[in-house]
Amino acid sequence: MDAIRYIPCELCRAEEPRFVFEPSGLDGPLVQCANCGFRYVGERRAGLAFGKESAEVTTAKVRAANAPFRYLRLEEERRLAMLNAKWRLELIRNIKPSGRLLEIGCARGDFLRVAREWFDACGVEPNLELAAASRQVAPVHQDIIERTPWSDFDVIASFHVIEHVDSPRSFVRAAAQKLNRGGLLVLETPNIDSLPYKVLRAQWRQFIPEHYFFFDPKTIARLLSDFGLKPERVMSIGKYASVNLIVDRLSRYLPWIPRANRINGLSHLTFRVNPLDIMLVFARKHD
Repeated sequence: MDAIRYIPCELCRAEEPRFVFEPSGLDGPLVQCANCGFRYVGERRAGLAFGKESAEVTTAKVRAANAPFRYLRLEEERRLAMLNAKWRLELIRNIKPSGRLLEIGCARGDFLRVAREWFDACGVEPNLELAAASRQVAPVHQDIIERTPWSDFDVIASFHVIEHVDSPRSFVRAAAQKLNRGGLLVLETPNIDSLPYKVLRAQWRQFIPEHYFFFDPKTIARLLSDFGLKPERVMSIGKYASVNLIVDRLSRYLPWIPRANRINGLSHLTFRVNPLDIMLVFARKHD
C-alpha cells in the first residue's frame, strides 16, 4: 500500500509532515510539519473551505458537516455576539481610534454594527445568506478576501476565520496588500499551544469539521512576518457566555444534556469566561 502523501506545510512548504492523530471532529488527520512545527489537517476529505467551489456548494457542505451539533437560538447568539463585538472594538480603538476598517468574514454584521460608530467600516463575507444580512449594516463584498477589490484600510480585523480558509498564506498576503502602511491587522484564532489542547488532545473543542489550520504564537508570527507584518501583542482572551451557550457546547460531548432554556430564570445569565485556548493577535504593517 502506498504511503499517504499529505498536503505540504502552508508556512514553510516542507513536505512529508508527521501524522499526529485523527480526531473524529476534523475533516482529516492532524499532522505536524517536521521542519517548522506547524499543525494542520494533512488530507481534506470534504473540502469545506470557501473559494474553490461555488459559495452555495460550500455553504451546503459546511451545513451538512455540522448537522449533528446543537446550536443556540439566533436571538441569543446575536445578543452574545454584540457583547463580544463591543469588547473587541474597545481593544482595537485603544490602538487605532478611527479610520477605514474592513472585517474579513463579517457573518451577519454584528461587529460592523458597532464598528461603524467610529470607523468607515465595510466587510467581506463568502456565505451568500450572511453577506445579504450584513449588507443591511454596511457595504459588504460577497466573496473571499483574495478577490475583494477594496484596499487602503487602516484596520483589517478577522475573528475566527484564518483557521477555516483554503490558504492562510494567500489570506494574509491579501490582507497585507489591502492595509495602509502602519495599518493594523487583528486576528482571533484558536491557540493549539494551550492547556486545553495539551489536556484534551483529540477531544479538544476546536477540532470541528471546517477547521484546517492550528496556530500558536510562534507560527502565526512567522506567517505574518513573511508579509511585512510585525506582531505587537498576542493575548489570551475570553468572551461573553451564557448558561445557554455553555450547555449548548457541552451537549457536543454529552448529547443527553437538556437545553438550558428548561432551567427557569438562569438560561440567559451572562458572564465573561476565558477558555484559555483563543489568542487575539495585533500586527502592524511596516512603514
